[in-house]
Amino acid sequence: MLNVTPRAWRVALTVPIRYRTAGEERWLESRMLNVSESGMLFGPTRLEPGARLEVIFSAPVDIAPLGAGKVFCVGETVRITQSGAAAVRFEECRFLLETQAPRDGSLAPW
Repeated sequence: MLNVTPRAWRVALTVPIRYRTAGEERWLESRMLNVSESGMLFGPTRLEPGARLEVIFSAPVDIAPLGAGKVFCVGETVRITQSGAAAVRFEECRFLLETQAPRDGSLAPW
């Protein structure tokens, strides 16, 4: 018998995001295409599968167990589409207060 794990419910959202590969200081900008509790698709990018990422976005609606608001997620690029969009699997996500910025404080307020 084939054991298939159902895919997480996805929400189509086209909101701006900021991302960087782990260890980099500079944030890049892109656009979310869809998101779920387990990951997101965004692009276009020049990322490769296996890239470790940090992503910040403001969710205008609840996304499964995550509520609406500014979110910081860490994850890994699992695939790249033909159009250059990156599929990222989240490993950890947390809410950010308006006064918070990840580690180096380089993120300007939106």
